[in-house]
Amino acid sequence: METMKNLLGFAFFFTVAILSEWSAWKTPTILAWIVALHNLLLAIIYLLRQPANSYDRTGLWLGLVAALLPSVNALPHSLPPIALFVGLASYGLILWSLCTLGPAFGVAPADRGLVVQGPYRFVRHPMYLGELVLRFVLVATSPQPVLAVLFAMTLVVIQVARILREEKVIRGYRLYASWIRWRLLPGVW
Repeated sequence: METMKNLLGFAFFFTVAILSEWSAWKTPTILAWIVALHNLLLAIIYLLRQPANSYDRTGLWLGLVAALLPSVNALPHSLPPIALFVGLASYGLILWSLCTLGPAFGVAPADRGLVVQGPYRFVRHPMYLGELVLRFVLVATSPQPVLAVLFAMTLVVIQVARILREEKVIRGYRLYASWIRWRLLPGVW
């Protein structure tokens, strides 16, 4: 069963990678290509992933929507240098988080072991932080600002729901939360 889930995850992210690549060809920016490569990396990780001790089916659907939602929004044709810098920095945080998680990564909140090194020493959900900052950069520079704002607000709600669900599933999370106070943004939440 776990092998089938991993193959389905691979197929999903490979499809999203192809859609992202198509979007990057239409709007060739550094961030568009990074998003496409990121989705391809997620597809590969799904082939190497650890089995979960438990996982949350509702969280899976939230994660799939969160993964697919940004692919629907049109990307800007060019980015101001500050937006590009912030976007690349946020993707750096995403990549660092993803590499730290490695085979413990999953879309659905699941217990594949608690990861407490890398960026997880500073905030409890650095990958979600990076994703949200990257999406806000894209929203701020979007050629369709109203649609982009709606997508961003939806993404924030989904990511908060995923965070709260994830914290209930992973064994040892309460102790980790006592060490690392902030979920996303130090001093805020």
